[in-house]
Amino acid sequence: MRTLALLLILLAGCDGAAVGPDAAIPDPEPDFDDTTAWIEVAARTYSDGSGGDLRIDGRLLTEAPPWPYDVEEVVDGCRYSTRLPMTCAQCDVDEVCVDTTCVALPAVRSAGPITVTGGGDSRTVTHDTGYQLYETGVPFAPGVALTVSAPGDEVDAFELTGTTPAAIELLDRDQLQLRVGDPLVIRWTPDDPGSRVRLTLGADLGHAQYRAALIECDAPDEHGAIAVPQAMLDRFADGANWGCGDCYPHELRRYRRDRATVGAVPVSLWVTEVTSLYLIPER
Repeated sequence: MRTLALLLILLAGCDGAAVGPDAAIPDPEPDFDDTTAWIEVAARTYSDGSGGDLRIDGRLLTEAPPWPYDVEEVVDGCRYSTRLPMTCAQCDVDEVCVDTTCVALPAVRSAGPITVTGGGDSRTVTHDTGYQLYETGVPFAPGVALTVSAPGDEVDAFELTGTTPAAIELLDRDQLQLRVGDPLVIRWTPDDPGSRVRLTLGADLGHAQYRAALIECDAPDEHGAIAVPQAMLDRFADGANWGCGDCYPHELRRYRRDRATVGAVPVSLWVTEVTSLYLIPER
C-alpha cells in the first residue's frame, strides 16, 4: 500500500519509563511487504475529543503501477524515497510521468461491492474507479472483529478479517520538530498488542500524490516509538524538498493486516487507526 498511503518508531524500556530523544532505542523490525491490491478501513479519532470519522478505500490492481521514486535500502526500520525527475510535457489522466516518459497506470479491477461487517454494524461500498467511502463518526469501535467480503467480478470473490486497533495516544506531540541536525522521535503509548505502527512523512514540493521525498518507518506497537535515522531526517528537512509546507499532512497509522491470494492476485486488508502530524521544517 504505497503511501496510501499510505505514512519513526522505537522505544520503551522494560518498565515503560520515558526515554529521552538521544537515548538508544532498539531497531524495529519493519514489515514493508505491501501488496499492490488492497482495501483499507481507516478510523480517525479527533484529538480534541469531538468525535472521529471513517474512511474505506480500495484499489484492486493485478499489476504493479509505475512508482516514480528511487527507493533506498531500509535503515533502522525506515526507508527513504526520492522522486525521480518528471519532465514530460503533458500526460493523460491515466498516466504518470516517469523521467521523460508518460507511463500508463494499470486498470483498477472490481470484485463487486465490498461489505464491511463488525460489531453489529456494516457498510457496503460499490466500485467506481476503485472503492471509496467517507463518513463522520466511527461505527466500528476499537477491538471489533471486522469481516470484509466481496462476491467477485474481474477479481475473484474474497473474504478478509481484521480487528480494529485502539486509538493512538501520541506522546509529546507539541514537542515534535522537523529540523536539520535535531532528532525526531515519535512516541506513543504501546497499548495494543499485536498491532503495528507505520509512519509516513512526505515533503510537499510538487503536486498531487507524488511528493519530492518520502520517509516510511514501520514497527511493532510494543516498541512505543519510532526514531527517524538522523541522516534521513537531515536530507528530508532540507529546504530544497519543500514549497509552502502546508500541502500534505504526515500520518501515523496503527494497523492490523490480513493477506490472501485471490485467484492469482495478492490482496491486503488494512484495518487502521490514523493520526495526522503537522511538521514543517524551520524557515
